[in-house]
Amino acid sequence: MSFFRRLSVSQKMRLMVLVANFATLLAAGGALLYHDLMENRSKTAAELTALASILAQGSSTALEFDDAKVAIENLAQLRANPNIVAAAIYTVDGKLFAQYLRDQRKKSEIPVVPEKNGFQFNAGELAVFQQINSQSDILGTVYIKEAYQLSKWLQDYLIILSAVLAGSLALGMLISTRLQRWISRPIQEVSSVAKKVMEQRDYQLRAIKSSDDEIGQLADAFNGMLQTLEHEIAERNDAEFAVRTLNAELEQRVADRTNDLRVANQTLVTRTEEAENANRAKADFLANMSHEIRTPMNGILGLAYLLDRRQLDSEAADMIRKIRNAGRSLQAIINDILDFSKIEAGKLEIEHEPFRLQDVFDNLAGIMAANASDKDIELIIAPPPNISGHVLGDALRLEQVLINLVGNAIKFTDRGTVKLCIALLAKDDKIATMRFSVTDSGIGIPLAKQTHIFTAFSQADTSTTRRFGGTGLGLTICRHLVIKMGGEIGVISEPGHGSEFWFTVPFAWSAVTDFVPPQLAQLDVLIADDSEVACEVMALTARSVGWIATKVESGAAALDMVRAKHQKNSAYDVLLVDWKMPGMDGLEVATAIRHTFKDDASPVLLMVTSFSRDELLKHPNIDMVDGILTKPITGSVLYNGVATALKRRGHEFAAGLSPSAVRQGKRIPGVRALVVDDSDINREVAMRILNDDGAIFVHLESNGKDAVEWLRANSQAVDIVLMDVQMPEMDGYEATSQIRASSQLANLPVVALTAGAFKAQQEAALEAGMNAFVAKPFNVDELMAVIQRLTHCSAEVGEQGHVNLPIPIDESSQSIMQLPGIAVSQGLKVWKDMTVYKKFLVKFNIDYANCCAKLSAFHAANQHGEIHALSHKLKGSASNLALLEVAQCAQEVETMPINASDLPAAISRLQATLNVAFSSIKLLSEKDAMPTAAQQNPINVSEIVLPLGQLLRALDTNSPVRANQLIKDYSTVLPQHLIVALNARIEDFDFRGAESAIHRFATELGIDSKEFE
Repeated sequence: MSFFRRLSVSQKMRLMVLVANFATLLAAGGALLYHDLMENRSKTAAELTALASILAQGSSTALEFDDAKVAIENLAQLRANPNIVAAAIYTVDGKLFAQYLRDQRKKSEIPVVPEKNGFQFNAGELAVFQQINSQSDILGTVYIKEAYQLSKWLQDYLIILSAVLAGSLALGMLISTRLQRWISRPIQEVSSVAKKVMEQRDYQLRAIKSSDDEIGQLADAFNGMLQTLEHEIAERNDAEFAVRTLNAELEQRVADRTNDLRVANQTLVTRTEEAENANRAKADFLANMSHEIRTPMNGILGLAYLLDRRQLDSEAADMIRKIRNAGRSLQAIINDILDFSKIEAGKLEIEHEPFRLQDVFDNLAGIMAANASDKDIELIIAPPPNISGHVLGDALRLEQVLINLVGNAIKFTDRGTVKLCIALLAKDDKIATMRFSVTDSGIGIPLAKQTHIFTAFSQADTSTTRRFGGTGLGLTICRHLVIKMGGEIGVISEPGHGSEFWFTVPFAWSAVTDFVPPQLAQLDVLIADDSEVACEVMALTARSVGWIATKVESGAAALDMVRAKHQKNSAYDVLLVDWKMPGMDGLEVATAIRHTFKDDASPVLLMVTSFSRDELLKHPNIDMVDGILTKPITGSVLYNGVATALKRRGHEFAAGLSPSAVRQGKRIPGVRALVVDDSDINREVAMRILNDDGAIFVHLESNGKDAVEWLRANSQAVDIVLMDVQMPEMDGYEATSQIRASSQLANLPVVALTAGAFKAQQEAALEAGMNAFVAKPFNVDELMAVIQRLTHCSAEVGEQGHVNLPIPIDESSQSIMQLPGIAVSQGLKVWKDMTVYKKFLVKFNIDYANCCAKLSAFHAANQHGEIHALSHKLKGSASNLALLEVAQCAQEVETMPINASDLPAAISRLQATLNVAFSSIKLLSEKDAMPTAAQQNPINVSEIVLPLGQLLRALDTNSPVRANQLIKDYSTVLPQHLIVALNARIEDFDFRGAESAIHRFATELGIDSKEFE
């Protein structure tokens, strides 16, 4: 194609004529060749058929007289034709009568039997069959075969055809060369003029028109285009002259304006400096006002906190709670103003730290429940989606947005529901995008005002008679925070039908394995609530912690479900019942269940309420329930409530409780502290809070100078310093710098207690040498955690025997922590109690002793589903018990295809890892066990028959209480390994398995089972 494009017009026309002639002649020659070929075939076949007819007439007499010799002589005459290769005469019944072969070696040239009259071409040969007829009968058949070679004829024909084709093409080329000039010459003339115009830039040239056809029209159009360009160029020259004139005038104007701008810029610089000074003054004012406002606020909230912890009458306690709520509301307003100031100054920063969404929801539920308790509102918080890890972001800012939106929903809703939901929109290996929505049944927002509510100081109701207060800053701050977190926020509302405030945030996330104590795994929970929404959310919450949830909508239906379950020799583990339901309320359901079932058959019964908790506690039938849960119920609240109830019933698994579920003892016992603050109230509040949580010595100073002098004189008197930042005479920064300059005080922890809310002040505190920063009014739990971290003190044991910090391990027990296959320290972070931890490790040993043998059998039977289920269960149990290598190998088996060639090798690796873990579990279980009499002395068969028989009878009744008591009574007689095995099986209610263990032990001792009868 590129070659054709480079040709001139005359060359292209000649080539076109040449190709057209060649194609036409080629088609004609091909048709002629076909015609002549067919004609040659027909002629040859006719000639050979005529020869066969003549031969047939001459051979009829030979056939009539059966004279084969005459027939052979007739056939021999064919030798004169060199193309005939074979001939034959057949009788009427198809027998060969005479034959002729030019080559006697080719006997196959003669057919065995004759065919019908006719001819056929086959592989360069022509064969003819012709009947021999008499006047009345058919006497036989003549067969002639002739060599038919077309190559010589075809060669001669093609030579002639090629010569004719070449001559025709030459003649056509000559004629086209002469005639194409009539077309190409005018085109070339136009092209020549165009080339000159391009080279000379002379637009006055014109092409000569030589005809009135399309080429003549082309010349006219080209000349017209040149004329238009000529006029446009003339006009452009005139315009350029005008522009140059205007440019000169503009340059003069610019010079004049530059002088004016120079003066204006100087004025603007002066005004800018004044504005910056004003902004700095504003920032200093906000910092000072923050300190001045937060200082009395710290005293108010601190004293209210201390009073709230005392035993007060109901009226005084109610007033204290109202003081704290009012103080927190005032603190929220102050924070909104300061946050808005940070936004305006562009200094609002977002942290990027890992946190659990469930923790944010727990805090939100605790804060918002009090706000909703005074209204006829059901506050519902749905569980967050499970992303198998922690999200990375700013938990405090996220909580701030949720508190603002949920608080607004409660404020603008008199009755109905307020619901917080979170949905997972998208998730990949790095980012999880979530949508938060707060839906209420309140007053709604008109469409005209929805576009303004996220603007500073704007509210849905701005009239002088408005019912709802507020600064109008909350939604503005929410919008800025959501945008800073990379999301977007909006509202969907209709007056009289409530509102939905929503926002989306993309979170980075990291995978984390959560250890769940198996005592509370897979609980069967029945939920009764007349609110369909609340019932569904509670079911989702229960399922989010791994429980099985069943829903009913009334108390009577709940009672029917419990009875139906009991009739099947089964029972629900937990029953969540709403207090105020139509018909049979929650307390009536609890009373009916307690009276119908025995204590050991009734489920854990928790009363759920969104109304006054104090009123419920005063109810005469409150002792029928195991606990009270106040809506909204989050996963942690539900988990801790059930765990506390089970603990109260005597279940021995304290490790299942979170620290918030256990009443704490003194959190900083024995700590000595110095409190430095210029506010008398703040000093007193700090001293009382520290003393109340176990501090044995608290010294007070009012400024940094006095504090430094006292520390130099008493360098060993305190363990930590709580230092205010803004103080007279010497501030906290300077005081800390002087403390760090002293060699005796260089390592003394210093915590900044300041009302300053700006990050610059926090950074200044850390640069001065302070170890931590706690904002006032401070959160007591946060302050206690900081003191514990910096002083390395441990909290006292709470009422239920729990310690908030991990259990310390003395030097004598360090070998336990180094056992191969078990991350003991990591396991203790979950289980807390070494005794309970050992108990479930032994149970794991018993449950999964034959695990790999089962996996191999499943593999041999090609049961992929069974392999997946067993390895998945093994992985979960191992993870919960901190058997990390076992969990990893189990996961490898779980995710491997059934047809994988290395699956048996993976099962072998799992078995080796299990063997290591089993050996360590055995060492761990025997490490601190006191030797029993059965271990120290040989077993007396006659003495052990009676205990074994009593145990078998107790197990036969399916009563774990009686069996456990017997094991305890005979602990000095029974061997330790039997006790461990029996405890593990009874814990799983596997009474038949426990009986089998006793019978195996008896068989080993040679005891006949009849002796137990």
